[in-house]
Amino acid sequence: MIEPVAVAAYRGVMSAAATAAGVASRLPLAPTAWRRAGDRLGRLRPDERTLASGGRGIWLHAASVGELVAVRPLLRRLRERFPERLYVVSTHTRTGLALARDMPEAHLSFLLPLDARGTVRRLLAQLALEAFLFTETEIWPTLLAELGDRGIPAFMVSGRISARTMARARWVRPLYRTALANVDCCMQTEEDAARIVALGADRRRVVVAGNLKFDGSVADPPPDALRLASAVGARRMIVAGSTHEGEDEAMLDAYRRVATGRSDLVLLLAPRHPERFPAVAEAVRAAGLPLVRYSEIAASEVPATVSSPCVVLLDVVGPLAHVYAIGTIAFVGGSLVPAGGHNVLEPARAGRPVLVGPHTTNAGEIVDRLVAGGAAMRVSSTDSLAWALAGLLDEPERMADMGRKARALVETGHGAVERHLKVIAARLTMTRFSRA
Repeated sequence: MIEPVAVAAYRGVMSAAATAAGVASRLPLAPTAWRRAGDRLGRLRPDERTLASGGRGIWLHAASVGELVAVRPLLRRLRERFPERLYVVSTHTRTGLALARDMPEAHLSFLLPLDARGTVRRLLAQLALEAFLFTETEIWPTLLAELGDRGIPAFMVSGRISARTMARARWVRPLYRTALANVDCCMQTEEDAARIVALGADRRRVVVAGNLKFDGSVADPPPDALRLASAVGARRMIVAGSTHEGEDEAMLDAYRRVATGRSDLVLLLAPRHPERFPAVAEAVRAAGLPLVRYSEIAASEVPATVSSPCVVLLDVVGPLAHVYAIGTIAFVGGSLVPAGGHNVLEPARAGRPVLVGPHTTNAGEIVDRLVAGGAAMRVSSTDSLAWALAGLLDEPERMADMGRKARALVETGHGAVERHLKVIAARLTMTRFSRA
């Protein structure tokens, strides 16, 4: 009895949201954010509709930049295995969309529509889909139900179910049970597999395929990153990646402490959200520290030089993985504040010692393995952050050893892409055979 009521309530809310978005997007004097709501109503431009009609497609959805970067190797292998398909990519964020549109693996990219029947059906009517793939925890009940009604296979890739989601299981299970009934779930860990079954997935369709982020590869550094490396020179750079409000201030405080007596030290701040760039720049100025923007270094026609002390603000989206490799020590944000933590595999893959705060539920198993393996350290405050930084900076051999252990741990997790590809290819082959 609860399930039909929950589904009906959810669909009603999403339909109301879609109606509101449609009205807001047409108001002539509405703020830009309101007008942009129209991009989430499942409408493709005429040129996109023409492209979408060119053949059967495989649609991959990734929430934002981090998930999109992680899934690119799988998308690349799918194109090799099924070369005649149209590859469609969607994201939630405009920064993710900008990256998707630059990816050679994608033919067509757009923002995921609101999960309402009207918007979902409008979009699906414009696509001739053979399969739908979605990453981690991107479970959208209406979209998955509509795909199921059309007999289109759906795959959860690099699936992850957090403790927070399980804590809400009483409320989400009625929505997820129907949505997940026909989804092939490729989960990161045994614990994730058990959790997705508890939320309603068919146990026979659940496999542990690993975390796609382990198989991520970093391309050659772009010219901008090479200019930064040249500007930093022999100086040691602390990289604070994917930081949130409160973490930048803590890192600036810790940096001021450890920079005393260490004249070769530079700090790079990479805020998680681009809209925070101005606020972080102001925080640097308020701390009385010189500020250099990454974009200024990238645009300079003459070789730039970064002095010490100095703070570099990474004010563009995309090069963080390359920047970790330029740094000496990495702090991964979203962990000193309760945001769940962000991708620790990028600095680990670069062979850098990793510092994280106490809030790492988004990557708990990986962080635990890094800490247990001597490749990462947990900090809990500005004081412990400064203490950890000072200790590592004064022991270069220890830093190098932690970096080697971090890279080795990443290498032990390889193979997730091929395990995912095996599951997807088998299902698609079986589906085509049954249709024939």
